[in-house]
Amino acid sequence: MGLSSALSIANSGLATVSRAAELVSNNVANATVESYARKELALSPQTVGGQSAGVRVDGVLRAENAQATATRRQTAAEHGAAFVASNGRANLSALLGLPGEAGALASQMVAFEDALRAASNAPDSTSLLANAAQRAGDVVSKLNGISTQTSAVRVAADQSIAQQVETVNSSLKQIESINAQIRMRANSGDVTGLEDERQRLIDQISAIIPIRQMRRDGGDVALYTRNGAQLLDGSAKELGFTATPTITPDMTLAGGALSALTLNGRPVTVGTGAGQMDGGSLGAAFALRDEIAPDFNAQIDAIARDLAERFEAPGLDPTRAPTDPGLFTDAGAPSAPASELGLAGRLRLNALADPTQGGAAWRLRDGLGAATPGPAGTSTLLTDSLAALAAPRLAPAGAGVAQRLGAADLAGEIAAQNYATAQRADQKTAFLAGQFDALRNLELAETAVDTDREMQNLLVIEQAYAANARVISTVDTLLRTLLEI
Repeated sequence: MGLSSALSIANSGLATVSRAAELVSNNVANATVESYARKELALSPQTVGGQSAGVRVDGVLRAENAQATATRRQTAAEHGAAFVASNGRANLSALLGLPGEAGALASQMVAFEDALRAASNAPDSTSLLANAAQRAGDVVSKLNGISTQTSAVRVAADQSIAQQVETVNSSLKQIESINAQIRMRANSGDVTGLEDERQRLIDQISAIIPIRQMRRDGGDVALYTRNGAQLLDGSAKELGFTATPTITPDMTLAGGALSALTLNGRPVTVGTGAGQMDGGSLGAAFALRDEIAPDFNAQIDAIARDLAERFEAPGLDPTRAPTDPGLFTDAGAPSAPASELGLAGRLRLNALADPTQGGAAWRLRDGLGAATPGPAGTSTLLTDSLAALAAPRLAPAGAGVAQRLGAADLAGEIAAQNYATAQRADQKTAFLAGQFDALRNLELAETAVDTDREMQNLLVIEQAYAANARVISTVDTLLRTLLEI
């Protein structure tokens, strides 16, 4: 090997170790950045005329494990969906409370029963009659509040859908731009930083919509949903959605009152569990808005209808005309099965027996149609009303309860059902969170920066730098010696 060859090899070595030191510095500096993947040099021998001429840097490699990343992303989507469902169900369950809890619907029902019982034992007590009317009003206010908050849950889900759609659209556009930059720089520079940013954006989308990533020529990636919808392949597609600021119980997607999801202007199915965009937090938000919350609303409407019908039973109050409402009304009118939807929000205490509306509590004792107070010692209507409230009867179909129950027991059973469902959803979310963490750790074991390993690499780089520098120094000494002969 001639001196010039040795000098060339040493120079290439210095250039290589300099680049390697730069990569180690970047790796260590970004070790705590979640989307950053470890970088390594791709090297190959360099030859000239069949003779070794040092080492050549072919490029920078980004550490990755496509299978581990795909599995982790799928679990992220499942966890996102489970979290939305769990959070929604927990919020709805909390509106009902549990039997025995202060302020729970079942507790309010029991308090009304107790007040009626106390009034029936002392029908001449104006304070006990007033308390019974107040407790009845508390039940009405509780059902009204639950209905309002259920609509608020649907509005929040609708707003979440709009935000997620905006996030997906923005991320897809950025990925399209990064694809173009990578194509331009693929053969002339390091694109691993762009790939890090692209992977971060894809991760962001994957928690919202489960996706499949496919590589294309030139460093491009294409994105499809797990159920086959194209999101990006060359150009980015656009999701469409219009938020609804106010949602009432009668508003549905099928009825056209709520926005559907579109992909490049064409409607796509989502929220059913098998739609093209299902499987992540977006599909779960649609399910919460269009299925979970409406089903819950149907249950509280059934409770309201059951309560109203108990006090509209023929013969219960002889002073009430058959076409007049009972103690609990549908915004002042009698309840009707055809008008059950939204009844919990419209339920009112009959103004005739409500002192806060100018009525008189003694009508709980003497009848809603009574013009004047009757004998103070008569408790027949109070006793019969208490029996009607506690009597086992089949609830309306929307309650989802098959057994015969009293009013308070029906509220308690529905509350218990919702609590159990919320608990199961929470357990599923916790399981998926643990699974996600485990999969993420497995992925990081192959792609993340190990600072101890990087420090070891830096020692090797220092040794290589010293060796190449020593070669250059030796060649310089030899050349000086030759020139001095």
